[in-house]
Amino acid sequence: MRIRAAKLEELAPKPKERALSPRQLAALQREEEIRKALGRLRSDEDILAVELDPAEKIPTMRAAVKRAIAAHKPGTNMAIRGRTIYLSTGKLPGGRGRKPKAG
Repeated sequence: MRIRAAKLEELAPKPKERALSPRQLAALQREEEIRKALGRLRSDEDILAVELDPAEKIPTMRAAVKRAIAAHKPGTNMAIRGRTIYLSTGKLPGGRGRKPKAG
């Protein structure tokens, strides 16, 4: 048996490096593509159409676009028609606008 003085750092759990899963990699790639697309919106007249593949689900893509908008370009409007998501910094026809703040 051996008794010695120990340090607090010895007890701290060591972080494990894990590879990202294919699902996580797909989500990161999707967010990067959406972020690049949002960067192309220069004026209120610019409108981008994100056409979904048959394998992509509308609720998943809507959530991904909302997260990207909140993180990279707040104030961007989104409208969904069929399997296409439209993005613009201006008002979109038939879209739900932002409610004005009560004041």
